[in-house]
Order: sequence, then C-alpha cells, then structure tokens
Amino acid sequence: MQHLMTEKFIYNAVIITPKEKEVVFKMPKLDPIAEFRSDHAKVRDMLLELIDAVSKKDATKALEIMIRLDKIGGPHFRWEEESLYLTFEKFFGRQYLEYLLGVHDRIVKRGRELVEILSKGKISEEQAKILPDIIRSDILSHPIECEGIVLFAEKLTQKELNELAENLERIRKEDIPLLEWAERIKDAEREKRGLKARVLA
Repeated sequence: MQHLMTEKFIYNAVIITPKEKEVVFKMPKLDPIAEFRSDHAKVRDMLLELIDAVSKKDATKALEIMIRLDKIGGPHFRWEEESLYLTFEKFFGRQYLEYLLGVHDRIVKRGRELVEILSKGKISEEQAKILPDIIRSDILSHPIECEGIVLFAEKLTQKELNELAENLERIRKEDIPLLEWAERIKDAEREKRGLKARVLA
C-alpha cells in the first residue's frame, strides 16, 4: 500500500492522489444528450404503436401504451422544464421556451383525454378515425421539435452537460409519472423559476 501512495493511479474510475492522501471516486456520468434522443426514439415508437392500436380499436392495448408513455414522459418532461430548456434558452430565447411549455400543457391535456376515452374499454368508429390525427399533430410533433434542439448541444460547456446529467439522474430516481407531475409539481416549479407557458389552441 505504501508503494501505491507514491504515484497517481487510475483504476476502475478510482483516482488515488498521494498529495492529498485520499481516494476520489470519479463515477462516469450518463450522456444527457444521448439520453434525450434515446427517450425521443422510445416515445416515437410508443406513439406509432398507439396510433396503430387506436386505429384498430384495441382499447386495452392502447391504454397499456398510455401507461408506458406516462411513466417515461414524467421524468422526461420534468427534466426538460427544470433543466434542459433553461440551459438552451440562451440559444432559442424565452418566447420559444414559453411555446415549449405550452406544448407540454397541450400534451398533458391530450393525455388525460385519451386515458379517459380508453378507460371505458372501447373505441368508436369515429374515435378510431379522429384520434390518430390528434396524436400525430398534438403529441408526436413534440419529439420532432425537440430533436431540433439537439442542434445546439455542441455549443454547451462541459459544466453545463454535467449539470444536465446530474439533474436527469436525480429526476429519474424520483420517477414521477407524467400526469402526476403535471398535477402536483409542474405549476409550482414554473412559478419558482419565473416561467409561464404560452396558451396554445
């Protein structure tokens, strides 16, 4: 052990620093931008499954997909609002940030409406025709828009990326679903940060 303390060793993310005679653990952080895009890909696939299930009037399968979307969407939306959008605001400005918050509100509204319809256990002919277009225009459009934000990722500092990663890890550990987050947390956190959503049709 005396020999180990005579120089700096790096092994399995542990750095032994002889000068300070202490062990510093450098745990690898997740890549927040890669995680951001991975979530979008998962949501894209779930939404395409949802459109297919609704078109086939399979209410049971559609509701199961909504439950999965609720689970992944909660941490994702919360992280966007409490961390990611604020970091990227210097690029796209406050007005676009407020628009994105408005999109979140619209998606939450549509999510509640879909759950209410699907919870009845049946999808009418008219709903099977109308709902897929609503899902495409009001929900699926959002991950498409958010992918554009990634254009600015290379402009972030390492410190900003680290902060995004830390916030994402924290929020994922709390694991609050989308509709619960919207009901309990969303508005209070926006008020605390001085944010307001643009009201969308």
